[in-house]
Amino acid sequence: MRKKLMLIINPISGRLRGIAQREALCRSLCSSYDVDTYLTKQKADATSLTLAHISNYDIVGGCGGDGTLNEIMTALYRLPAEQRKPLLCIPAGTTNLLGDTLGIPKQITAAADKAVSGKTHPFDLGLFNEYCFGSVVSFGAFTDSSYATPQKLKNRLGYGAYVLGGAKSLFHLKNYHMRVEVNGQCFSDEFFFGGISNCVAIGGIIKFQEGVVQVADGLYEVFLVRKLHSPANLAHVMRAVRRRQYSDCPEIFYCQTSAIRLSADAPLPWTIDGEYKGDFACADIAVKNHALQLIW
Repeated sequence: MRKKLMLIINPISGRLRGIAQREALCRSLCSSYDVDTYLTKQKADATSLTLAHISNYDIVGGCGGDGTLNEIMTALYRLPAEQRKPLLCIPAGTTNLLGDTLGIPKQITAAADKAVSGKTHPFDLGLFNEYCFGSVVSFGAFTDSSYATPQKLKNRLGYGAYVLGGAKSLFHLKNYHMRVEVNGQCFSDEFFFGGISNCVAIGGIIKFQEGVVQVADGLYEVFLVRKLHSPANLAHVMRAVRRRQYSDCPEIFYCQTSAIRLSADAPLPWTIDGEYKGDFACADIAVKNHALQLIW
């Protein structure tokens, strides 16, 4: 018997152009599944749609950016473990950290073709306080590049929109005094950027050595950049980023962990999977090993 697929589509995603492309996507998936489509209209729609209808399906699919996929993951995690269904990912956003990490093609129908022959894999979900994330949580420089860039500009310029937004933030660097508790260590310092991630690249700029990122190993990557006191400090960071070697750079704190607490003197803006989530002074971040099942 063919499995039933609930396909949630964000129709304004950066790489999803018009009805014809949506129809081509559905044709590809219909070769293996009985597909019903649902279109999102506003933030959190993918979460509410999943919770309302997932019991009628064998699989839930998400076609959109990291934010749309995050909303579906959030819904799945709210369910008892035995009621969670596999998530089939069709990345279609301006940037697709999850899709890049999983090696999913950027072209929509190619991603669908790969999905229908894909296998189910365990996937580690992150928790930021009470919020779920699949790829990255971050603060500081470049953090606002996603949510501060209008959707139309994202769609027109693609990755360039993020680069432009991030470049502007370099001229307005703000440092945050934070207490870090991780892997038995406890220390305080000033940082102008931080990211805790389960993806091969943060913002397309900070990348990790091949094989380091494993989406089901129970560990996330921690990347914190200390306050820069001189151009020489910036040069050290840039050299480390180019080489993808962070452990020997004194301006960067890097480790892998299953849990970390970051406490700031005052609330600061945080993004989750590219979307602004709010201002928080304390961030308790934990990895939920094998919390979900993904198809790719």
